[in-house]
Amino acid sequence: MLAKKGALPHSAQVKKRTSNRRTAIVDIGSNSIRLVVYQGPSRVPAILFNEKVMAGLGKELSTTGAIAKDSMALAVRGLKRFHRLCLEMEVDNIKSFATAAVRDASNGEDLLKVAHEIGYDVAVLQGEEEAESAALGVISGIPNAKGIVGDLGGGSLELAMVDQGKVLERFSFPLGVLRVADLRAKGQDALKSQVRKMLKKTGWEKNAQELPFYLVGGSWRSLARLDMFDSKYSLPVIHNYEMEQRRAQRLVSRLALLNKEKLKAVPGLSTSRIPTLKDAAWLLSMLVRYLNSSKMVVSAYGVREGLLFQSISKQEAARDPLLLATEDAGSVQARFPANSKLLGKWIAEIFSDDPAEWHRIRQAACNLGDVAWRANPNFRAERGLEMGLHGNWV
Repeated sequence: MLAKKGALPHSAQVKKRTSNRRTAIVDIGSNSIRLVVYQGPSRVPAILFNEKVMAGLGKELSTTGAIAKDSMALAVRGLKRFHRLCLEMEVDNIKSFATAAVRDASNGEDLLKVAHEIGYDVAVLQGEEEAESAALGVISGIPNAKGIVGDLGGGSLELAMVDQGKVLERFSFPLGVLRVADLRAKGQDALKSQVRKMLKKTGWEKNAQELPFYLVGGSWRSLARLDMFDSKYSLPVIHNYEMEQRRAQRLVSRLALLNKEKLKAVPGLSTSRIPTLKDAAWLLSMLVRYLNSSKMVVSAYGVREGLLFQSISKQEAARDPLLLATEDAGSVQARFPANSKLLGKWIAEIFSDDPAEWHRIRQAACNLGDVAWRANPNFRAERGLEMGLHGNWV
């Protein structure tokens, strides 16, 4: 059993780790339940393990107001498995939270009770809390973000305005991807009416015009992967991928022509997301059109990373995530990690006329300058280049 606040018990099975602490987050969402185990610097923790169960807790909320029996059974089975995995991976701390389906369902308390018996201390995030966490996740991965964060879940849509590292207005609406289908079934005007009514509450009709729209959530990331595939984008990295506003409507048109088999051929596209892609595309196209967004930007970070970001000091939060991540990789794999900063200073004079942003990229390269030393000397350059290009940097 877990102690309060998700701390694992001190036992023979769990070895306390003095470095590289592992934190697990169990995200009980309306569409999926996910376990993510992080290890490394709190500012940019590496994902050690990632698994989800498509429980569909919110699939019957709009009709029965409750979590369906089969979804409840899937959720309980998944939570038990995740708890056992955390023990096997010697996780130091578990954080767990639930969102729209659990907070809105008439039997949400039943699931919380079972989760407590398994060993979780589940925090039920209210809508504005969820919006803030999603926005902080975007800020964590894109520190200069300025615009509107849209986090599409199964049961709700959270919107937040971000600027200069701060979260401003926050809103939550019962318009998750599992609920869009019911509105579309009533006719396209029903969804349009709901979106307009929703955006009117934000008061953003004028001051949000021509700002970027940051995409958070599995359904919208899946749409971005389809766009990357269609546009033959050469770098298969989803974070910070940008799309013009008009691409949202194009995705609606493309999905009308593609069957399930063709969608399965899209690299990185989860088949579990395919059934809801059309609904996600319709909602996105309306939102960016009514907001007159300048572009769409994908964030690989969301609520989970936002919760981690909230737990660190202001000094740590201000650190550059790229430089910190490459420093961490260098400290683990290099022979002499301290040399990276000396190397950066040594070559700086040669590039004194370059823009400041280029200095940042050079320092990141210096941080990785010695990671290939174990390779055959004839291939160290290629190994270093591989690390730089394919590392999981934000």
